[in-house]
Amino acid sequence: MTLEEIRQRYPVLAERLPAELFTERELLVVDENYEEADGEEAAEFEPSEYSHMLYIAEPMQQILGTEGLKAVTERIIASEIFQEVLVSEEDLFGLQTALDEAEIAGKVFAMIEEVLT
Repeated sequence: MTLEEIRQRYPVLAERLPAELFTERELLVVDENYEEADGEEAAEFEPSEYSHMLYIAEPMQQILGTEGLKAVTERIIASEIFQEVLVSEEDLFGLQTALDEAEIAGKVFAMIEEVLT
């Protein structure tokens, strides 16, 4: 998803986006989880239990604020699209889902839009 698509689909979020953003990964990082020999996340997010990792980046944390970040976390945990959720830190999650990275990002952006509305 491009920044332009984010701005079109999520107008409340778009109003709050910093002008200097270049990519959507500056807001939200969703990556497939795989075994990594030397990565620090490898021990925390077992690939057999969590198919993806989600990081809510600093600019998005600033947009949400503490209460907004808590509200998004609650929505992620309660969502039926994730079979398992591990909240490692307030901004870092392990997720088990059949969705791909783009679909996960879209769902989380929609949750963020709801919180900001």
